[in-house]
Amino acid sequence: MQTGQESEDDAGPRIWGGTTLSERREARRAALLEAALDLIGEAGASGVTMRAVCRKANLTDRYFYESFASRDELLDVLYRRIADEFLEPMTVFASTDDPSRDRKLSEILVDKVLADPRKSRLFLVEPYSSTGLGQTTIAVMPVFTRIMQDHLFGHIDDPVKRRLAAVTMASGNAGMFSAWLNGSLRATRDQIVDHCVAMLTAYRSLYRS
Repeated sequence: MQTGQESEDDAGPRIWGGTTLSERREARRAALLEAALDLIGEAGASGVTMRAVCRKANLTDRYFYESFASRDELLDVLYRRIADEFLEPMTVFASTDDPSRDRKLSEILVDKVLADPRKSRLFLVEPYSSTGLGQTTIAVMPVFTRIMQDHLFGHIDDPVKRRLAAVTMASGNAGMFSAWLNGSLRATRDQIVDHCVAMLTAYRSLYRS
């Protein structure tokens, strides 16, 4: 009996329009996430509602709940994906001993911020507003501070000082990028890169052992 719901029977995946059910579900999920990103770029995370996302993606709420239990879950998934995109290049360069590492790492981070304003707004600006991202941010940020702690400030013998340097720089950079993106901090790309390099140098000078 046909119920109107897509399904796959025991015989295997049903092909419709050249795609399987799993492929169509994944395409709808991707469309919802992309729609949410567009809404964030237009009005911030406060503009992300189930109805707005569905309208933007041209899908019904049935398909929204096929992928996400709630608007907060969608934002959580999206935030974690974007965090991984920032984390990957940082991990590669932070663990090297290249003398130019600090500048390369800073350039990669700044260019990543500039690459997609929608993603950067969600990752760096929206956690400061009331968007339901608080717990997600608390869960994700320690991964970034751990990179700084273990690699960028690995020369600091005192574990408390090493942790202080990493946490302070990570939170300071987040605030700086947030201000830069929302326009309250006016600086060029090169000025931001130079500042990041200078801060790394300053912390290393502060805690030499």
